[in-house]
Amino acid sequence: MNLIYLDESGNTGLNLKDDQQPIFVLAAISIPSDKWFRMEKEFYDILKKALKTDLPEDIELHAMDLKNQKKHFENLSKDDCLFIRDNMLDLLTRYETPVIYQRIIKNKFSDFCEKEYGPGIKINPYIMALAFVCMEVNDCLKNIGPDELGMLIFDEQKESFSDAEKSLKTLKLDADSILKTTNIIEKGFFVDSKKSFALQLADLTAYYIRKYEEDKFGKKVSKIDCQTFDKIKNLSSKGAGAKTNDILEWIRKYHAV
Repeated sequence: MNLIYLDESGNTGLNLKDDQQPIFVLAAISIPSDKWFRMEKEFYDILKKALKTDLPEDIELHAMDLKNQKKHFENLSKDDCLFIRDNMLDLLTRYETPVIYQRIIKNKFSDFCEKEYGPGIKINPYIMALAFVCMEVNDCLKNIGPDELGMLIFDEQKESFSDAEKSLKTLKLDADSILKTTNIIEKGFFVDSKKSFALQLADLTAYYIRKYEEDKFGKKVSKIDCQTFDKIKNLSSKGAGAKTNDILEWIRKYHAV
């Protein structure tokens, strides 16, 4: 069994003309169940080493809090925060954790939606990205072995909660759906990220993937963020490749509103 944690970065909903955040990223990290406990221990060991004290009960690692030295990280030095950032990304590398993501350039996606589906049609880029990521995750599982299974886990605080549930249901249960996930079981779980080290890792990973993609897009990215790019490139993993036309047709049938 593989536990697959998803989080996004750059989500501005249906506002697709945001120059400050031109790119949306949905990222998934896949953790085999036999590695889960070891990864959890190392995650908290990294935090303990940086904080130099027992961890508060409510501690939660968010990329923006860490970067801006806020909340639980406000008393840390910049070097301590970079220590946490780099060691968390290295943790994924050491455990050979697959990272699957989909990038969407928002203004191009807006133009595409109008051209493909007609004026006034609005689609949250999360839905498009989720279809790609689910199919890629499914392909990655099948590549490991035909009986390899995965379970999707999301942050329950996300505004796209209901849309995600609808998508997962059609991908697995609708006999007429063009897209089908055969190796992803259950309906998808929505949990409090404070209680999940892996969702916190997904948050951190999605943020720096977005920065990596913004740099490729031509948006100015800080030198400190650029330091993560070699690590991000080493993490990226792909499945067999989702068929874009099938995903477009699936979106048209289930989510064009």
